[in-house]
Amino acid sequence: MKAEANKKANERLEIGVLYGFRALMVLFVVNYHLWQQGWLPQRFALFDMNINLDFFTRSSYLFVDGMMLLSGFLLFLPYARQKRENIQIPSVRRFYLNRLVRIVPSYLLCILVILFCFVLPQSRQYSAQSLGFDLITHFTFTFTFFHQTYLNTLLNTALWTVAIELQFYLIFPWIARAAQKKPAITLLLMAAAGWIYRGIVYYAVPDTSIFINQMPAFLDVYALGMLGAMIYCFIREQLQEIDRKQCRLYHVISLLLFAASIIVVLMLLKAQSTASMDGHEELRLSQLRMRLPLALTLLVSMLSAAYMPRALQWLLSNRLMRFLAGISFNLYVWHQFLAVEIAKGWFPNTLHYDFNLQLAYTVLCFSLSLVVAMAATYGVEKPMAKFINNMITKYGGRNKHERSSSGQIEPPAHSVLLQSEKG
Repeated sequence: MKAEANKKANERLEIGVLYGFRALMVLFVVNYHLWQQGWLPQRFALFDMNINLDFFTRSSYLFVDGMMLLSGFLLFLPYARQKRENIQIPSVRRFYLNRLVRIVPSYLLCILVILFCFVLPQSRQYSAQSLGFDLITHFTFTFTFFHQTYLNTLLNTALWTVAIELQFYLIFPWIARAAQKKPAITLLLMAAAGWIYRGIVYYAVPDTSIFINQMPAFLDVYALGMLGAMIYCFIREQLQEIDRKQCRLYHVISLLLFAASIIVVLMLLKAQSTASMDGHEELRLSQLRMRLPLALTLLVSMLSAAYMPRALQWLLSNRLMRFLAGISFNLYVWHQFLAVEIAKGWFPNTLHYDFNLQLAYTVLCFSLSLVVAMAATYGVEKPMAKFINNMITKYGGRNKHERSSSGQIEPPAHSVLLQSEKG
């Protein structure tokens, strides 16, 4: 009986709605970047209603914060479960290997393809010294520290989130251990660090362009994600002890909370869209102000969605959402670069004024980005991950049998998109 209980505890915990959250947040960011290049009107008619989503698209870059929130949630979920269910978690060594195996192959592929197929052949304005510096900082994930390599790189400006994630991975195992022992103190210190950093940037930095998205600026967002993992495990434990009638009440409350959180998210996006009227600097300052309330609202939406009626959960955890979530990393990595190249090389200057061209451009960019994402995911990412994991297992010495909390080699946070529990 004890062995069976341990086996059940070590089964992978799946939260299906998070597939949908990752897929939709990445698609919203993709649509924002395509709109930046093509200017496709974000208005359409539905029956007798005229729907204007211009404010939504203009502010959809804020969903990058939601991706960081989700990462913190998923990273800490095994640690939250260990404290309550006594499951196994990977060692620090295994944790780092998991992240490198998942991120680095696709990341390097993107950099090398852009370098050898676009930058060098097109003889862009790059001195050997600046190109070398750009490459070194990208290979070390430090390019976000410098204006030249962050905002003016020709390699791929969308890669900045990968650098932020890798920088957070470096400190996460120690933060996670501290959060297990002293959760309140650890999360409050993380939150305070994020608030202090953003406060300094907000009030003391004249040009915030490279400072608003540095890793310390997201520490409170990561802390909220970790708190969300704790809350999820607590609620899950409580629901196992209540009767069916109480469970239905929980589903209703969750549905109401989810609806309310979506309304608040829309209000925040609308407020952010109006900030652009006062210039780029005010827009960035508004982004700093929005970061905490948006992350908190998205966390409420994630937690409430996980306990909605199962039929509604399916809308976020169906096969399409799972597929899109599975290729979301490469979709995010490639879409912006492809959008810029397609607009510049394939479309005339009338793109911004011709609706038919705008529509054709947007459809082409979405289609090509999806194809490239699938090719990179199934042609490089997954085979390389399998090969490297096999090598680690074969030649890992005494650690070759090291496993994650599921009893299998754990995939990194970008791919741990979990399905809701049954029953």
